[in-house]
Amino acid sequence: MVINIKFLTEKEREQIGFNYIMAKLQVITPYGKEEMKNVKPFKREEKEKVIKEYDYIELMRGSLEKDKELFYKILKILFKIKDIRNSVKKCKTGEILDEVELYEIKIFCLLSEELRTFIERLKIDIEDIKLKSVKPILDLLDPQKKRIATFHIYDEYSQRLKEIREKKREIERQIFLETEKEKIEKLKEKRLEIVVLEQQEELEVKKRISKELFSYISILEANIKAIGRFDFLMAKTKLSMEYGGIKPKINEDLEINFANVINPQVSDILKAQGKKFTPISLKIKNGTTVITGANMGGKTVALKTITLNLLLGIMGFFVFAEEASFPIVDFIHFVSEDLQSVSRGLSSFGAEVIKLKEIIEDVKKGSGFIALDEIARGTNPEEGLYIVKAISKYLNSFPSITVLATHYDGVVEENMIHYQVVGLKNVDFEMLKQKISMNRSNSIEILQEYMDYNLERADSFYEVPKDALNICRILGLEEEVIKLAEKYYEKEE
Repeated sequence: MVINIKFLTEKEREQIGFNYIMAKLQVITPYGKEEMKNVKPFKREEKEKVIKEYDYIELMRGSLEKDKELFYKILKILFKIKDIRNSVKKCKTGEILDEVELYEIKIFCLLSEELRTFIERLKIDIEDIKLKSVKPILDLLDPQKKRIATFHIYDEYSQRLKEIREKKREIERQIFLETEKEKIEKLKEKRLEIVVLEQQEELEVKKRISKELFSYISILEANIKAIGRFDFLMAKTKLSMEYGGIKPKINEDLEINFANVINPQVSDILKAQGKKFTPISLKIKNGTTVITGANMGGKTVALKTITLNLLLGIMGFFVFAEEASFPIVDFIHFVSEDLQSVSRGLSSFGAEVIKLKEIIEDVKKGSGFIALDEIARGTNPEEGLYIVKAISKYLNSFPSITVLATHYDGVVEENMIHYQVVGLKNVDFEMLKQKISMNRSNSIEILQEYMDYNLERADSFYEVPKDALNICRILGLEEEVIKLAEKYYEKEE
């Protein structure tokens, strides 16, 4: 097992679309937001826990689809729930709660009881979301048993308090009826003395209530946790419904299988442009898998999509695919050109080398997933090819899954898996060239429209198509330049 578990830096999570997903989660309560903030990948020994999490989402989804009106009522309650954790903490440390804090706890308990009734009506067998009865707390904070959303230090808490207030009311009545200024002043002084007595007795009552509340702290904390879990599970469920998420399978072997998997962030961006995301399908296993294809071919998006869904899956989310199975891994690395190290004064290649050193240390200690996007492009092409070949071969010998996207030829060896972006393979170039020549201002958009972003399994020694050259030709690069490039291709071959 890897000692320092690594599941992407904050920047890498942003790159693959994980932060976008977190922002899309419709978590409502402060307790649900705490659950979301603390979400982390499950470990290999926690396989049963992550499967149970999938089961919970499945149960919640079935219930939500069956009775949407009940869930709407639950949502209305969740929006009313405020954060009482600070008051609970004060109570645990023996501090005296003020009237506002006691009021907030009472409101929390009223909402808890209402929510408990609705959750029981859902009939979902999820222990984590079952709320405990708070009747004893409500009886303490609502001695009149009216169950209304108000609180003050009631007369029922103390006979002495009741008597003091009666005296105060009598004096206030006398002040109201009295006409002599001197007598009014004396009555006011007397009232002030009684107010001091009232405040002292109210403080004693608050001490007693706070002390009694201490014995119910475990109930409050359990309900805070249950509400947070329910809120977060419901957010996960609604997210899975929004993007067609499915319950994945957990493999024992180091094999990943995705059928028509999507990246919601990229999909939403394309949708806003009137375009559609091309789902990705692939089967990979331990060792190195190479994805080849020209720039603009969608290799980076493929890597982001695979990495995102794997991370979400081992964090207990449904994944955005038609089918999905994968192992629980010890770490995940995603290396793309936008490395944080560059901003610290290193070249992009230097930053990659430091990241690769970290990856190699991890693969020696555990089994993980590594996505490498066009590494070594920051050096000269010949050296870049040799480095990519070396990294591919080296990582191929470890019990981790590496997916490497490159435009270099000759990286794939016989014992590696090779996927090729279909790209412009099946396009009528003359027709496309003619279409672009008629609308030069939208040439890139037209080219993207005809680009096939599907991945297809290729032979180990399958030659990378010359899509880059074809793109130059289609976009109308000087013919003399095209011919010179073709001669270099022929010479290389």
